[in-house]
Amino acid sequence: MTPLAVSGLPLIRRPAMVPAVLTLTGAVLAVLTLAQIPLAMEKVPFWVMATLALAAATVTYLPSAGKATGAVISPSLVFTFAILLCWELGPAIAIQALAVAVIAVRARQPWRDAVLSAARYAVAFGAAYLVLLVGEPDPFHSVAAADLVNDTLAVAGAALVFVLVYGWTIVVTQRRAAQPAGRAQPQEGLRERLMNMRDPVVHLGALTMLSPVLAVAGHVSLGFVPLVIMPLYAVERMARLSTERQRAALTDPLTGLGNRASLQSAYTEALAEPLRRGQGPTLLLLDLDGFKYVNDSLGHETGDQLLTAVAERLRGGLPAGALVARLGGDEFGVLLDEADTDRALLAAQRISAAVNGPVRLSGLEVEVTAAVGVAVSPQHGEDFATLMRHADIAMYEAKRDNVCVAVYRPGTDRHPQRLALLDQVRHAVVTEDRDRIAVHYQPQADLASGRIVGVEALLRWTDPTGRPVSPATVISVVEHTPVMHQLTDRIIDDAVAQAGRWRAAGLDLRTSINVSIRDLFRDDLVERLRNRLAEHRVPARMVQLEITESALMADPARAMRTIAHLRDLGVGLALDDFGTGFSSLQHLRMIPLDEIKIDRSFVSGMTSDQHDSAIVSSVIALAGTLGLRTVAEGIEDAQTRRQLRSAGCSLMQGYLLSPAVPAERIPDLVAEAAAESSAVMADLAEQHELPVTAAPAHYPEQAGARW
Repeated sequence: MTPLAVSGLPLIRRPAMVPAVLTLTGAVLAVLTLAQIPLAMEKVPFWVMATLALAAATVTYLPSAGKATGAVISPSLVFTFAILLCWELGPAIAIQALAVAVIAVRARQPWRDAVLSAARYAVAFGAAYLVLLVGEPDPFHSVAAADLVNDTLAVAGAALVFVLVYGWTIVVTQRRAAQPAGRAQPQEGLRERLMNMRDPVVHLGALTMLSPVLAVAGHVSLGFVPLVIMPLYAVERMARLSTERQRAALTDPLTGLGNRASLQSAYTEALAEPLRRGQGPTLLLLDLDGFKYVNDSLGHETGDQLLTAVAERLRGGLPAGALVARLGGDEFGVLLDEADTDRALLAAQRISAAVNGPVRLSGLEVEVTAAVGVAVSPQHGEDFATLMRHADIAMYEAKRDNVCVAVYRPGTDRHPQRLALLDQVRHAVVTEDRDRIAVHYQPQADLASGRIVGVEALLRWTDPTGRPVSPATVISVVEHTPVMHQLTDRIIDDAVAQAGRWRAAGLDLRTSINVSIRDLFRDDLVERLRNRLAEHRVPARMVQLEITESALMADPARAMRTIAHLRDLGVGLALDDFGTGFSSLQHLRMIPLDEIKIDRSFVSGMTSDQHDSAIVSSVIALAGTLGLRTVAEGIEDAQTRRQLRSAGCSLMQGYLLSPAVPAERIPDLVAEAAAESSAVMADLAEQHELPVTAAPAHYPEQAGARW
């Protein structure tokens, strides 16, 4: 890599003969003008200018190690261009060649590149010299206005021609990103290149425009020459800041790796290699496992140390020709110069092995593991965005399958369908489309009496073709987006309004509503419930929110604040899917619950698995000791119902009673269950000569009491 680089000058592939022709032209110009050098050497100001030019070369800013993108623009140009103005072409070429040699030694530049760099200056100086020969400026003897205008135009024209020719020599002697057949150059790439040329061109123009001022100052008095150092320093400082800014735009500040922009740029350049013929490269997407836990438990500073350590491991584990970048958070991207899927997979496995392993952080050994997704161009995508998306899908496949590396498999990309579903749900919520979004209600019955005493509000979604879509699919798409809040609001509004209508018709049913993790963190959830309860004249005790253990574990303190406000409002709380989380007993102690729902995974196995039966019985006994209701989900047969009733479970819910149905069917189900319950109670009373009661005493809301 050549450090002599102007950050931003575009790379183009050079024809093989152009550098040779340019070098030969520069050599010819130098030889033809050798005779001018002795004449200049007789002048003291020339030696001052030459010394300052070489001194400037020793302090020229060299970009840090990175990809070569052009040639260094040295402040020595101010002095050598002034030499051109005062003492002809030969001395300017000679001193600039010496300055280039100084820079080349400092940068450890190959001699061929140094010769080519000197030739660029020689050709540009030659073009500027022709303008000066035509204009014949003589600022020290001109007195007429026309002469002053001519001198100004000649010098300015020479400076402009120098900038244009020198820029042209850079362009034609660097690699051209040739486009393969059938692949057009994207407009944004051309626009970006033109923008990147702006700062180097301004830098060149500023240096050459300072030269006439320096020449005049030297002619008046050599004592004025050092005065140009401060404005020259200002110009150089601005150029350095521009270079550093451009480099920073392509660098991750924490790890020193490239960023997403640099990875995309490298991909575009790699894809443009003519020898590839549209094959390769390969993109790897690497995501750390458990990084959020490290950040949350050990602090962000320790998390940064982990990322830096992973970056170092990636640097050490990369194959030749690969590029690594940090894409953000704990995601890294690797670009491999590989078009074969099997070899790309092997390289990805080696990189994964280099990354995985313990890292010592804050006195603790933290185990680092990562999932890697592999996508190969062009079979997995012909543009960067598509390849990145497919590598991301493969990475999540690796996480799901608990493997280190996975290659993208066509057909597993559900992103377009998920985005389409998200858009459909958003539109249906905003337009209140009840053909697409509906709320159905699954009844809950008292196990002792068989009477329906509550319902759970459940989402039902129908796609534009009329096909029902699983609620789990819909929730998985929207739960991490703002649409989740809108959807929850819609269900709360519908469910509370329906509870109000049932109550007005003389039917008191407790309505349970599911809320997500994001809903528990909302500031307006409690206020919205308060307003809807008041609007529809529904007592708070007749509405219950179901929360999951995962919602509590995400941010316990924040969730508990919302729960406390809900409790103050009087709304009931149920812990859903009890037994499938991690800290169930702690939650029973901390949260002011009214009810726990035993997950169907335990209930469905009660009749065939003694362990499931024992777990369910223990949960029911524990809940009874704590004064909590228990609801058994997923009851589908009479034997399970009998076992739950014998164990003392409070309520049942499942297909044995009824699936979720539209609201208008609930009154009929309530009436049927009540009639069946009355008939059973009458038979029992007749057999045992017992009085018939409307409902058991342990079910208070039948008598208007509050749980």
